[in-house]
Amino acid sequence: MIDLAAIRRAAGVTQVQLAEQLSVGQGQISRTEHQADLLLSTLVAYLRALGVKADLIVRLRDGETIHQSLTD
Repeated sequence: MIDLAAIRRAAGVTQVQLAEQLSVGQGQISRTEHQADLLLSTLVAYLRALGVKADLIVRLRDGETIHQSLTD
């Protein structure tokens, strides 16, 4: 599970501030941070609203690594 609250705190953003960025209530931010299963689109919106950069790294069985930016 991704610790979204830790990422938000490291970015120096409160739940209220993030909620304002996403045009949702603070309660929705809390629920999102406690969800065990997120849609990728929800994760990307959350991270973009924080103004952070995030990459997805996929390691294939043959050792190949694929990098994909999530927030650009």
